[in-house]
Amino acid sequence: HMPSTTANTHAALWTGTWGDVNGITANAMPLAPRTRHAASTRVSGYRSDGLRAEPLWVAAARQGVPTVALQATQLYPFTGLTAGAGLPHPPRLLHGYQAPRISSGRWLRARDLDRVSCAPGEPGALACYRWQAGPIHLAGLLRRDERGVIAMRIGQPGQARHVSAHLADAEHVPPAGRPLARHFSEGLLVDDGPGVPPVVAYFRLFDVTDNGSDLLLFQAPLQELAMYHGRVASRSEQIAVLEAAGGFVGNGSSEPWSRDGASGVPLWRGGTGLRERRYLETVELGVRQSIRHAEYAWRTYAPRLLVSYLSMPDETEHAWLGLSQADRRHVELRRWAYQLAERAAGTFANMVTPADHIVFVSDHGMAPVTHDVQVAVALRARGLVAVDASGTIDPTRSQVLHTRNCLLVHTTDWQGGVVAPRDRRGVMTAASDVLRAIADPATGQSIVTSVLASSEDRRRIGFGGANGFDLCFDTRPGYMATDRLEGDQLVVRRALPTGEHGFLPSRQDMHGILIAAGPRIAPGRAWPILRAIDVAPLVSDLLGISPPRQAVGQSPLADR
Repeated sequence: HMPSTTANTHAALWTGTWGDVNGITANAMPLAPRTRHAASTRVSGYRSDGLRAEPLWVAAARQGVPTVALQATQLYPFTGLTAGAGLPHPPRLLHGYQAPRISSGRWLRARDLDRVSCAPGEPGALACYRWQAGPIHLAGLLRRDERGVIAMRIGQPGQARHVSAHLADAEHVPPAGRPLARHFSEGLLVDDGPGVPPVVAYFRLFDVTDNGSDLLLFQAPLQELAMYHGRVASRSEQIAVLEAAGGFVGNGSSEPWSRDGASGVPLWRGGTGLRERRYLETVELGVRQSIRHAEYAWRTYAPRLLVSYLSMPDETEHAWLGLSQADRRHVELRRWAYQLAERAAGTFANMVTPADHIVFVSDHGMAPVTHDVQVAVALRARGLVAVDASGTIDPTRSQVLHTRNCLLVHTTDWQGGVVAPRDRRGVMTAASDVLRAIADPATGQSIVTSVLASSEDRRRIGFGGANGFDLCFDTRPGYMATDRLEGDQLVVRRALPTGEHGFLPSRQDMHGILIAAGPRIAPGRAWPILRAIDVAPLVSDLLGISPPRQAVGQSPLADR
């Protein structure tokens, strides 16, 4: 899918059709119809708001297949389209990513906590603290037991329920073959009653001084696990799942890698790798909880189709792929992260029987990036992008709007549009000319390697449609188009190289993976390169059902 970003490619995987039909055109996108929406107003493509095509989990449930969708994109908010409204046996849905977040993950030092007097008679007490996580009040008692072990007992003031986070150095043993997130506390169920959904909190005590005057405590994100099966789950049903499988933790919690943080000094700034290992433990917690939820869903609901999602190794590749090109120490960190992905993959593989099929698929590749290209600088010089008095892009007066590697002409069929339909082609031509002329001042090399604007291009990689783009483009490796406008430099070298995607999906470094096994899959056979829209038809073929209603992709097994 173009751009090769997560939300729109996931929608293509689930529906078997491109964003011009399924309505999900980017991670952040305008909504259709154009007469009712401004092109400059963006919504999250990860949510269900823009989805217009039947997803795989609904297609399967509609045809009588017991189905669970776990953390799939475009699940939430639950709608008739995503939840299978009216079906006699609707799919079971469990989703956390877009559900309400009560508190983000936090790296807490002693200065972030209120130190209070400990209750009399607490044996081994070193210090007591109070703090808030969003609307939730928490209390911690730091103590040393008779064996000399330091731990923080954490609960809610006035409540008996509590967990203990024991002091432990950052994990130094790679994750293969050991318990995941083994130094985290057990989950603390937080049930504050109406107004705040039940959540589970996890804590990790990384460091503390002897008297508790300073410490490093990580508090994982507190986020609802929303559930639906013909109706929204009751509070007691949510709590039952949380007690059985634990809370939702979607991603690791990193501080900005560009600077030092509470969790330490980044490796590239002279650190020892301690900060990176601490961060990997937070990633590990998320992977462990993803595994536990998948095992619970498989065991409890006995589906024939389980659709699940793991965010790894995307986030670690964003952080370290670029850095690893020059510093091999980051390769070892990436290897650690891939072992975590392997643990999750192994869990799924062990769940199936010889009669089952399993399909692993990813949404995009990743490429190292060292330079940002401020496309708006060139477009502004041609009069295609307007800025306000502060120098910020003013989308309401701009003729083209930019998202990743794609441009949308701001025509008057959009609410508040400024380009007459008869002038659309001229604006596209002018924008294409601007893109092709962009060069790196330091080398003189052209940066934009291709511009895609034909009807055939849009059909082939799906970037058109009612809320899609008019043209897309690709850049030379190492360069990434940014829709920001900061100063007048066209090309800006990044202080920190990263891993990125969004480029032309036919580029080899943007290819995803597709690995399948089961009785109808010939072992060791390599398929030709498939499209994202072929995956839902493939899974449907393996299930013996028809693909989702709007699917246009083809199963590679269709002719066998």
